[in-house]
Amino acid sequence: MTFAQTRAAPDRAEWSDVPGPYLGQEPPGEVAEIFAPGLISTDQSEIGSAFSPDQKEFYFTTWTREAGAKIMVTRQIDGTWKAPQVASFSNHPSDVDAAINFDGSRVFFGTRRPRPGEREDRQEGFDIWFADRAETGWGTAKFLGPVVNSGTSQVYPTVTRDGTLYFQAIRDDGYGKADIYRSRLANGNYQMPENLGAIVNSEHYEGDVYIAPDESYLIVSIYGREDDIGGGDLYVSFRSDNDTWSPPRNMGPEINSDKRDFCPMVTPDGKYLFFSSKRDSDGDIFWVDAGVIHKLRGD
Repeated sequence: MTFAQTRAAPDRAEWSDVPGPYLGQEPPGEVAEIFAPGLISTDQSEIGSAFSPDQKEFYFTTWTREAGAKIMVTRQIDGTWKAPQVASFSNHPSDVDAAINFDGSRVFFGTRRPRPGEREDRQEGFDIWFADRAETGWGTAKFLGPVVNSGTSQVYPTVTRDGTLYFQAIRDDGYGKADIYRSRLANGNYQMPENLGAIVNSEHYEGDVYIAPDESYLIVSIYGREDDIGGGDLYVSFRSDNDTWSPPRNMGPEINSDKRDFCPMVTPDGKYLFFSSKRDSDGDIFWVDAGVIHKLRGD
């Protein structure tokens, strides 16, 4: 099997301003590589990632046992990337999985923070919250509401160009340990989530879904299948014109490792697939040429 080359990453304290796209990194080929070692991928745990539509903001989640989880952001200002800071909307030690809508006006994320009117944090499961873009950054984080958040847990949001929200959830109508759902946006309101069905979902654990902006394909992390290379792999499923999905296909050893691979995201320009992996640590961010998606579709 061909796995990405790994390396020890220095602490983020060594950061300095970096010019160029993709944080000044040399683009990868068809085999996944660690992303921005020492800048983004460090000796901490980094999971999940998202670019703003103009690719001048890069969001990711860090986690430590002492501080919990927080969503970080680095911004390109006057041509150089600045050291990551905690995103203004991330003020709870359970915030994870940022996703930004097509025009950059709204960020979605998962959290266990108290719902409006509640005093205690959620002890199990997550909810999806959001914040809207303001003149000086992001506005106050808000609960997305009880319609989308009507299951035991809902997390890892991802959004299409028309605003349809895909996410991982544990609900009574699920097929397995966790399933993929979507909620359509109608008249400004998200509708009751619908399960994607038994082709995508199964008795296994389907989670961490990325949906293409045009809804033509999704990438999902699945645990427990017979063709699993490691402790959870990335799979791709393609959507037809009649809204049916192809059986999820393992994305192969150029991407997946003998450890858990999860948290997929494709850059807004469609060039690179980002994902997280535990192949060398508690979590680092990797990237690979997105041409692998087109090859698996047979383009």
